[in-house]
Amino acid sequence: MNFSETMQSLNIVLEARQVPLLVGGTGIGKTSLVAKVALTHGWTLITIDGNLLKEGEIGGLPTVKTHKKRNASGDVEEEKITVYAIHHKLYEVDQAVSQGQSVILFIDEINRCEHAVQQELMNLILNREINGYQLPEKVHIVAAMNPVNSYDYEVTEMDGAQENRFVWLYMEADYKQWLDWAVAAGIEERVMEFISTFPEYLNKVNEDDINATPRSYERISNLYTIYKAKKETIPRSVFFNLVRGNVGAIIAEEFVNFVESEYQPLVSYEDVFEQPTWSSSMEKRIREESHTRLYLAARNILAQLEQRIKDKEIDAPKAIERLVAFLRAYPVDLRIAVMKSIKQDMPHVYNQAQYDAAFVDIFFAAYR
Repeated sequence: MNFSETMQSLNIVLEARQVPLLVGGTGIGKTSLVAKVALTHGWTLITIDGNLLKEGEIGGLPTVKTHKKRNASGDVEEEKITVYAIHHKLYEVDQAVSQGQSVILFIDEINRCEHAVQQELMNLILNREINGYQLPEKVHIVAAMNPVNSYDYEVTEMDGAQENRFVWLYMEADYKQWLDWAVAAGIEERVMEFISTFPEYLNKVNEDDINATPRSYERISNLYTIYKAKKETIPRSVFFNLVRGNVGAIIAEEFVNFVESEYQPLVSYEDVFEQPTWSSSMEKRIREESHTRLYLAARNILAQLEQRIKDKEIDAPKAIERLVAFLRAYPVDLRIAVMKSIKQDMPHVYNQAQYDAAFVDIFFAAYR
């Protein structure tokens, strides 16, 4: 499933008070997905990384306490009991719940911890209890792991009975959804265009080299920003090795060559909405662009338009009129895709556009 499908599935599983297990490669966005679910619901996100735990740590260190009780004869006698401290992450859970908050307890890397640690985590996940500590009702649990045979590191497999207690959600990288995220996250334009041109590089296992993941390109974007600003002082070889350290040598060479090639900036918000009139030269420019670049341009432009309509910075009806002219120049199939994304992802734009006769007309014109 892609990001959106996985998130929708996750919400349903949590609503049913069941335990979802996210399965996806490293860097694919499992943590970001859980964070978005928490943000959407207004829940507090608390993460436990199973890979970092040692045996007995999550269950808390035992201490012995003495208490007094009366025996059958009525005499007072002392009795020793074992009391466990709670892990600081579980303390954070209690603190959040005590303040009236609901919590997502995200347990990551569940198959990369020691067997004993995994058993402790399973007790917490499946029974909601460990060494006398009970998870409050307001806590929703999400577990995650990487595919068993995807990478070279050692994994600890669950037994069949444990596996059967989860709802397994398999998450895969989807470059179009990654591009949507990248626009909102401010990823460098050239990085986005590289992925839209070579989508197979977004999540690629490189034999005997570093694997490329969606997370890799977030780091590369930050590095490229610095490189652009200091290009006179940073040699190409240094930049190449920085990229290579994120995605391997082959993709790094492709990327560096790509960003060095002759570049025509994407159609921008200013090009469309800040010109006094809509020109035939702009229509010509749009018609000469590739589908890939037009898709990226639309996502960038719509993200800015959504924010400006939301903040009431522009005349919304006039902006929709210009948006119609912009979309009319698009290839029909791409126009429909962009307009559908407006309905799904741009509520302020759509609330204005749905009442514009020309906007509605160019949508249905594609089906005539």
